[in-house]
Amino acid sequence: MSLAIIGIAAVVSDFGLSMAAIQSQTITQQQRSNLFWTNTAIGVALFLIALIAAPWIAAFYGEPAVTPITQVLAVTFLLGAVSAQFRAEVSIRLRFKWLAAADVAPAALALIVAILLALGGAGYWALVAQQVVVAALTLLVLVIAAAWFPSLPRRGHQMRSLYNFGANSFGVQVLTYVTGNIDSVLIGRVSGPEQLGVYDRAYRLFSLPLQQIAAPMTRVAMPILSKLQADARYEPYLHRAQTILGYAFAGSLLVLAGCSNPLIEVLLGPGWGLAKPIFAVLAIGGVFQGIGYVYYWIFLSRALTGVQLRWSVISRSLTVALMILGVAWGPVGVAVASTVGQALNWSLLTLFPMRRAGIQRRPLVVAALRPVLFFAPAAVGAWVLSWTLLSTIPALVMLAILLVANLAYAAVGALIPQIRSDYASILDTVKRLRR
Repeated sequence: MSLAIIGIAAVVSDFGLSMAAIQSQTITQQQRSNLFWTNTAIGVALFLIALIAAPWIAAFYGEPAVTPITQVLAVTFLLGAVSAQFRAEVSIRLRFKWLAAADVAPAALALIVAILLALGGAGYWALVAQQVVVAALTLLVLVIAAAWFPSLPRRGHQMRSLYNFGANSFGVQVLTYVTGNIDSVLIGRVSGPEQLGVYDRAYRLFSLPLQQIAAPMTRVAMPILSKLQADARYEPYLHRAQTILGYAFAGSLLVLAGCSNPLIEVLLGPGWGLAKPIFAVLAIGGVFQGIGYVYYWIFLSRALTGVQLRWSVISRSLTVALMILGVAWGPVGVAVASTVGQALNWSLLTLFPMRRAGIQRRPLVVAALRPVLFFAPAAVGAWVLSWTLLSTIPALVMLAILLVANLAYAAVGALIPQIRSDYASILDTVKRLRR
């Protein structure tokens, strides 16, 4: 309950200014320093607001324990704000190994801390500590990796364009965050903590591929595309990136949606039956969310955040409205509303803003939908088999059989010329990244 509210720290404390620094091709040391101090000031303000607002958040949920949890987690506002420009500096210098280290090492160490605290009887405070440790260690790694320190703030230095870019990007991030978390707020308010717990487990499982694929690709793509804004290679890079996203998300999320029955049995155990349809529905929506990341990169790399904000207001508002209606049918209704909203958002961005960006839409649509159409039959087959045979075969065995079958299906796809060409493009990209 607390994380659904306090999790906005990563969005609000950044205020879109890290992307403003990455997108700019002429940013100076003083401009970067001014952005750092602006982020820090925002972080301090949000830290104090969270401390004061914690009792009101607890009252909204009707759960007193939310107050101290929120007050402790408020420190993540400040830590996230201070980290923003250090992360931008590491991205600008294309130090991707350090960015990977900043994602992996703090999370791994924080997980160990949380497990030790949980074994020691700390209860949910182990999860609270995990969030704080992640934020603190991430800041430490980024400071080391950036090898950069801010100067004192100074007025002027042509900051207006950077702040305008950041404000528009911030607006989009807030809308995205709201639509990504309003589901938890609604379920927690209407259905209570038990139903929210089931939904949250399913949501975290479905979002794992999104986090592991989209976030690293964004950190690689953004600085490169920003440098290629006027280059002839810009659109070919987009087409290749869209192909990778399509196969990565369709090949993972659609297949996992089809395997949701044994998957939930294996990962969560008995008593989590409601999580199965929730996970499957959310995973389908995640495919549209994943293939839409290319549009996000286009808007940011070409400084079209104003256009992005206007269309985000339209599509995200519709998604929130659908979720408010869907909560009447419980967590499953909210999951369906979320998936419909993701598909609607991708469709609207495809049909309208891309023309303003000067991007040819057809190659991107083909690159996105070909893997979706290819893996859809495999997902349907896995779903039918799992619900037909799970009662006679142990869940772990059934899951292994389905995953092997889907890998074989993907391999057979190489016999189709278009699929084989896509595979070759993905392998070539992997080789280039390794070099």
